[in-house]
Amino acid sequence: MSYAAERVLSYLYPFIIITSVTCCITSAVAWTHWRYVLNACPDTNCGCYLHGRTTYNSFEGGNIGYCHYATYGLLFPLVFAVVLGVYHGYRMCIGKGKPKAGTTTIRQRSGDMVVVTTESELTPDGLSPYYWLPATVISVIMAIYTLVYASVFTDGFEVTCKQYRESLLKEIQGVGNIVPVIKGRLSCAAIFDFMDYLVESISYERRRYGRINSAACMYFTLVMSWFTVFAWIALCVVNIVHLRRTRSSRV
Repeated sequence: MSYAAERVLSYLYPFIIITSVTCCITSAVAWTHWRYVLNACPDTNCGCYLHGRTTYNSFEGGNIGYCHYATYGLLFPLVFAVVLGVYHGYRMCIGKGKPKAGTTTIRQRSGDMVVVTTESELTPDGLSPYYWLPATVISVIMAIYTLVYASVFTDGFEVTCKQYRESLLKEIQGVGNIVPVIKGRLSCAAIFDFMDYLVESISYERRRYGRINSAACMYFTLVMSWFTVFAWIALCVVNIVHLRRTRSSRV
């Protein structure tokens, strides 16, 4: 079972690395594109695409700290994922951790010889039973941390989507049946498409060049952040199960 568990770990950690790096990259692309366009606050830096808000005559971004967190927040758990991923990947590549069978001969009092075949997970090449406790603690902390990250990003994503719906209605002077369409039927992806083409910088010196697909960047970060959460939760389950199974070996 230790070999099977380590094989699962060797897949989960690279998956976490991929999803975490994707979150960092896509968030950085969106932040870099919008940081001057949305920064219309006189006293603070509000050039973040998260937690945007509509004002009387413009659409402003949220506090820049949200984008700092969205871009760099997963670097902390990424370090643990890289270290442990390399460790388990190396062990799997060289074939360690496989259960090994052994035989022993027992002489009974009657003089008969009994050959006993054993198979154990606790081989010299297997994971130490003391590995599972720190691994469990790390995975639980990282699962909670990434859950907070995904929740913060999701909240900022939804706030920006909701606020720009209001701004879009003012921009096109929407009245009548178009109001429930924009507020209730258009997806956030469609709303962000409008934002890509209609929101312009109020400062000519800080104008943007070209356009990006903001919806794709935001949705990639959103989806991948939750995939990261689920992967860390799966790691928690694997580690906790084997922590319990190896309890007797640690005594």
